[in-house]
Formats: sequence, structure tokens, C-alpha cells
Amino acid sequence: QVIVEEALMKGVSVIVFDPTAQWSGFLRKCQDKKMLGLYNKFGMKKTDARAFNGNIHIVENAREAIDFKKFMKPGEINVFVANKLETRDIETFVANTVQQVFHENMPESRELRLILVFDEFHRLLPKFGGTGQVLVQIERAAREFRKWGVGLVLISQVISDFPAEVLANLNTQIQMRTKDENDLNKVKEEYGEKLVQSLVKAAVGNGM
Repeated sequence: QVIVEEALMKGVSVIVFDPTAQWSGFLRKCQDKKMLGLYNKFGMKKTDARAFNGNIHIVENAREAIDFKKFMKPGEINVFVANKLETRDIETFVANTVQQVFHENMPESRELRLILVFDEFHRLLPKFGGTGQVLVQIERAAREFRKWGVGLVLISQVISDFPAEVLANLNTQIQMRTKDENDLNKVKEEYGEKLVQSLVKAAVGNGM
């Protein structure tokens, strides 16, 4: 959400696919007194609290087509909430959405114009009830979206859930505190024992 906020402030459009209805906070500015009381610790003033333009869309039809050009307004966030859909239907919706981007005939762009955020992505994996078919679309997206200035953010509890083909095409990985052995072994392999110890002991909000 921090990455998305920064992108919105720089005029990038954001579309979030939210299976848990947790992204609506962007549309109203913070009024939580406890949170506002912490602003000065981060060089912020209470008047910095802000809302972003956008809308919440409830997805009830897994085959709903998204008109991307309609939602690509600079600095605007649109959240597609899919908490009413079954896993197979969410999978269909995500796969169709990715295909839709390829059909849009967007002009090539060196600048980031749009970010697509897929939250709770592990829900689409075979071990959680998915068929795995959507992973083919996601791998293709990770390979090709950047040429149109489209960014892809995949969020999951466990990074090692992602197939190697998808991970190989993601330029940036962020690992928060974890005790998952597979993720820790992957970090140890790539970055060394010292960072593994840091991750295990990391405070909330700290990551690699």
C-alpha cells in the first residue's frame, strides 16, 4: 500500500484486485487520532492526511471485462473487490483481466503509467484450490507488460509459493518478517545467513 500511495502521488493510475475487501481506505483521508498522532515521527503533519480519487467496484460476474482506458486516469485508484466470488471464479476473472490488457493495444511507454495489484495471490495457486492456469497468464504479463508502462504487483504470504518462471521475470522482491522455511532458505541462498537472521528478528514494517 505504501508503494501504491507513492505511485498515485506521482500521477500513476492504479487498479487493485482485492479478494478480501481491504483496500478501500485510499478513498478517504485518515481520521484515526492515534495514527495522526504518529505522523510527526515520520516528518509529516496532520494536514498531510489525504484521500485519492477513485472508486470501489464489486465483482459479481467472473467474466466481467474491464475497460482499462476508462480507468487509466493519472493518480486515480480503482479497487475491484472479488470477495463474493469462489476461488475458481476469481481465477477466471484474473486470467480474463490479464488477457484484456493484451487486447487493449496500448502505446509503448518508457514511463510507468499503470500498476495492477493482485492481492492474496496465493489463493490462486493449486494447493489453495486454483487450477494453475492463471499462472501462465501472469508469467506472460510479467514478461511483457512493462513495454506498455504497466507495472505488476503480486502480493502473497509466502514468496516461494510463486513458480520459478514468474519469479524470474519480477525485477523487485520485498520480503517481510517470516518464519517460512522455504522463503528463509531462498534468502540464505541468494543473500547470505546474516540477512536471514535479520528477517527472523525484524520488527513489524521492516523488510528486505
